[in-house]
Amino acid sequence: MSWGVEHQQKRKDILELMDIATRIMKENPNHVNEVAKSPNDCWMEQIYGIQRCDFCDLSADCPTRKEQVWQEYLTNNNIIIEK
Repeated sequence: MSWGVEHQQKRKDILELMDIATRIMKENPNHVNEVAKSPNDCWMEQIYGIQRCDFCDLSADCPTRKEQVWQEYLTNNNIIIEK
């Protein structure tokens, strides 16, 4: 998987993620089936226990990222939402 990645840091990050996945699967082969849903709907945090938006392949549809973009929009446009 990482052999096709030319950027060294991204390659290192993917190798680290693969190591984490290997450790998790050695400890519990049914981890994917038994994992609890992440409180912030991040699939990476749910499966791997870490959140790395910088190389997530689903970052465009990520609820955490969407919320971050929304909050930035509100701040940049001086919009205050009263609850």
